[in-house]
Formats: sequence, structure tokens, C-alpha cells
Amino acid sequence: MTVYRYVRLGQLPAERRDGTWHVLVSDLDRFIEAKKKPVKRGARPAADWAARLEQCLLEGDEAGAAKLLDDALASGHDLFSLYLDVVSPSMVSIGERWARGKLHIHEEHRASVIVGRLLARVSTRFAHRGPSRGTVVIGGPSGEHHGLAITMVADLLRSKGWNVSDIGTNVPAASFATAAVGVDRLKAVCVGVTLSDSLPAAGEVIRELRKVLPEGVAVYLGGAGVESEEAAKRLGADVWAPDPRALIALLSA
Repeated sequence: MTVYRYVRLGQLPAERRDGTWHVLVSDLDRFIEAKKKPVKRGARPAADWAARLEQCLLEGDEAGAAKLLDDALASGHDLFSLYLDVVSPSMVSIGERWARGKLHIHEEHRASVIVGRLLARVSTRFAHRGPSRGTVVIGGPSGEHHGLAITMVADLLRSKGWNVSDIGTNVPAASFATAAVGVDRLKAVCVGVTLSDSLPAAGEVIRELRKVLPEGVAVYLGGAGVESEEAAKRLGADVWAPDPRALIALLSA
């Protein structure tokens, strides 16, 4: 059971064949040698949290994934590093496996569902206390279906004191613009694009937003599908946010 725990947490590489776990002798030797190395007093051993989370998600082990996130927080991760350095890399890897035909679609969907529930559970611990900094509307244009990315950015914004109107993904341009009308203390609208194929739809959203946004409310464009500031400006955005950390910094400034 001890060995199985190491495998399940991703600390010991293994491959499952016909219901049985197989460990290479070379991987076992490396694992033993790593355990022999002394750890400086007060130092924490390195842990590949993203790989360990990915292992739990691929197994459909929601309880194990939840405990792993708890352990990561206890080890010193904050919400930003948990989302961006643990959860996001694990989901990107799972998505790439599916794209290469290494996973069934139901396995990818199951992982996404588990992560969605875990994010809802974790984010409540980081609820902001104090006055609001204003409201941000965030969503993805038509053709975008990666809702977890939008959810994570929305949670990070809330943790820094913003009210967030998360309208989800695959939102038609006219509906996106309507969502920004009459919003109390609206400070910005954020359009997230993970696929380059969605860029024309993002441009349409920005054009519709221009018709209704009050003066001084900026449109931010970001996500993996937007390669540069030049590309963002070409679509009509005021600001390019290359990643969530940059978005927070730009909004705060």
C-alpha cells in the first residue's frame, strides 16, 4: 500500500497493464537514491505537484486530487501558484494527451469535471474581505469551450478584490455586449481566447462592446490564442494580457 500511494501521488513512475501496476527497476533505483539524499533542516523536498495531480485526474480519483491540492496549499502554495503552476499544467498535459489520441474523450471530460468541482471548493478559502475594487466582466467568444480557464482567472480576480461577472464561454458577440450594459462600477471587460480559430469571433465581440461601453472602460484581450500585443491591438483591444498574473497587474495599475 505504501508503494501504491507513491504511484498514485505521482512520486514513483508506473504503468498500468491489465489492472496491475508495473514499475521499471531503473525508476525504482532513482526513487530509492532520491530518498537517501539528506534534506536540509527546514527545507521541503521538491514535489512535482502538477504531474501528481494529473495522475489522480487520469485515474478519476477525486478524493486523491482534493487531498493533493490541500497538501500543496499546506506546503506554501497560494491560489495563484496552485492554479497556474499545478492545476493549469496538469490540464494542458491531459489535453495534449487527448489531442495525440492517447486518451479517450470521456477521460478528458472526467478530469475537467473533477477540476471544476475542486476549484469551487478551493476558491472559497480565498474570498476577499474588504471593499470592492469594481466589477470586471469576463468571458469567451463564440467557438470557445474551455470554461475552466475563464473560471480560474475569475477566481484569481475575486481573490484580489474585484467583483466578477463570469459569463462563461461560447458567448455570441451581441450577448457579450449586453452583459456589459448597466453593470455597477464596471472597470473592464476581459475577453479570453484559447484557440487562434476564435480570434475573428473575439474581434466581433470587441466591435460590439465598443457600441455600449462607457468611456474609460477598457477591453482586455488575452489567452493562449493571442500571441502578441500587436495581434490584440489589431482586433481592437485596449490592452493585451499575456497571462493571468499580467492581467492582475495591469488592472491594478
